[in-house]
This record gives sequence, C-alpha cells and structure tokens, in this order.
Amino acid sequence: MNPTIIQLSLLALTATLSAEDKVPVRTVLPIKSCTPANFELPGRTEPLESATIFTRAAGIVRERKFDIGEHVKAGEVLAVIDVPDVDRAVEAARASVVQVASRAKTARQAGERTAALLPTHAVSKEDSEARLSLAAESEAALQVAKAELARLEVLQKFASVRAPFEGTIAARNFERGDRMRGDSATSEGWLYKLVRLDALHFVVNATPDLALRLTPETVAKVRFGELPGQVFTAKLARTSRMFDAISGTMRAEFLIANKDLLLPAGLTGLAVFSLPPAPATFTVPANTLILRQGIASVAVVRDGKVSYIEVLPGKNSGVTIEITSAALTPDSPVIVNPNALLREADPVEATAISS
Repeated sequence: MNPTIIQLSLLALTATLSAEDKVPVRTVLPIKSCTPANFELPGRTEPLESATIFTRAAGIVRERKFDIGEHVKAGEVLAVIDVPDVDRAVEAARASVVQVASRAKTARQAGERTAALLPTHAVSKEDSEARLSLAAESEAALQVAKAELARLEVLQKFASVRAPFEGTIAARNFERGDRMRGDSATSEGWLYKLVRLDALHFVVNATPDLALRLTPETVAKVRFGELPGQVFTAKLARTSRMFDAISGTMRAEFLIANKDLLLPAGLTGLAVFSLPPAPATFTVPANTLILRQGIASVAVVRDGKVSYIEVLPGKNSGVTIEITSAALTPDSPVIVNPNALLREADPVEATAISS
C-alpha cells in the first residue's frame, strides 16, 4: 500500500477521534494477585562474628597455645609473649611508687606540723604555706607514679593474648620464637583470625523487587550443593537499607543456626523465598500492557475516557501478566489491546469481557 495513503488514513482516524466520536474498546477488571512470589538468589555464609587479633606487646613469642580449626573460649589465652623490658619497667615503677609515697607522707606530715604551729607564731606564715605546697606537689607526684605503674601493668597484661569471644581459630600468622613488634606492627602483623560459627550469616544481594518486600519475619530456605537433601532455615537479620550504585542490589543478611558447626563460613548456597505479592499487585491479560515512551503502562476507562497508568511489570505467563501500581484498583476497567492512536482523555465506549 502506498505510504501516502497510509499516512492520510491515520490522519483521518486521528481527526475522527478528536471529533468526540466514542471509540469502542473491550475492558477487563484486574484480578488481585494472591499467589506467593518465589525468588531464588545465590548467597554465601559468613561468620556471625570475626576478629583479627594483634598484640600490643613487643617481644618474643614464648607459647603458641592454639592452631587453626581449634575451638577457644572467651578470655582463653591464645599465646604468651616474653616482654622482659616491660617486666623490668613494671618493677621499677612499683619501686618508684613506694619511693614517692614515702616522700609524700613526709611532706604531708611536715605540712601538718607547720600548720599546727602557725597560731603560736613558732613558724612564719610563708614557711607554713611553702610546706603545705610541697605536700600537695608530693601528693600529685604520687598520683603520676601510680598512673605510670597502671599503664605499664596494662601493657604487661598484653603479653598474654586472649580470645575476645568464643569461636574457632580460622588463621594463624606466627610461630613460636617470632618477634612481635607491638604497637609498631603493620596491618600484616596479626597473630590470629578468630570466627564465631555457632550461627552464620547467609548474605544475599537482593534485587529491588525482592528487597522492598523483605520484613523482619521473612524466612528463606537455603540449600547447598555440597549437602544434597538438606534444607536450612534462615531468618532475616538486617538489610543495608541502601542499593549499591554499581550492582543495583541491597545487601541482606539472614541468620542460620549452626550449633553443630556443620556449615563452614564461605560456603555458597541458594536461598529460596516465597513472599506474598507486593501491595497493589494485579493480574491482567498480557495484551493490556503497552509501552508509552519506554514506560510500561495500561489504559483504563475513567468517566468514559481513556486514562493511562504507569505500572511495574512482574511475572509473565504469556497469557497473563502481573502488574503493580498504586493507582490501579480492582474496579478499574483495563482496556484490552488498546489502539496505539488512543490519547489521554479520548472518549471511548467500553464493553466488559470476561478476563
């Protein structure tokens, strides 16, 4: 057919529509979607807690009490470091405290005597004030000496490296006899990596359609290829509440009980979710969905006129499709196979058909 004739026909039809002639259309009512939506996402187990253990003590490792894979309790000594310099400094600080305490006592007693003799004019006021000032200075020096002793005793305690929580040694980075650099150590100077495995995080990167449906009650069934036939229940613990700018996904952490330590950290599995449909989700015939300037929409009839509603497409079975839109209601007549020339507010004559 001649392109010019086609163009003229389209113009004629447009003119007809603009002349308030009602265009016959067929409509269906959207059906509220009640079928749970199933999602499958890969994820990975992570320790409930993890810590990289350093030591502030500088010295030679005397004992290494645990190795990888071994279970430790909170507060248990993992390694012992010889710190002779700190030990001698603690002894010197203790002697210094005794020395300064003796001087402070003498100064305090002298100050008290001069203060008692001041009313008798046996000593001058200036001499009494000087002795009282010396007593105060001696007391302050005693506090400084005690503080230094406390600091060194804390540093001495770092010679015994202890577990911050109950868990499993996942990695070790030293041998007996190695020299520890203490506070001057680099990030590579760690001793142990400790993980807690009696419960695990199962971490997934949730796409927006899943992430926006997650609630504190959400439960997933997790399967691992290495453990056929076994299904683990995971409950949502937290989400990052932010979509990553690069991947467009949100980090979600689920909690899996692991009392028998069957599951290791770092194992990849598949989480299956069965969630109720999102609010305002409906099922309509697939031929009601159209694209207007690249935006998924449906045409509905309102007061005898066409109105376009932007929707979010969902599961498509070929015959029907799920759509979500807060502007759509169960009594909104949706136009089936709408004419591409229909414009907003064009008058139509709707005929309801069975969906």
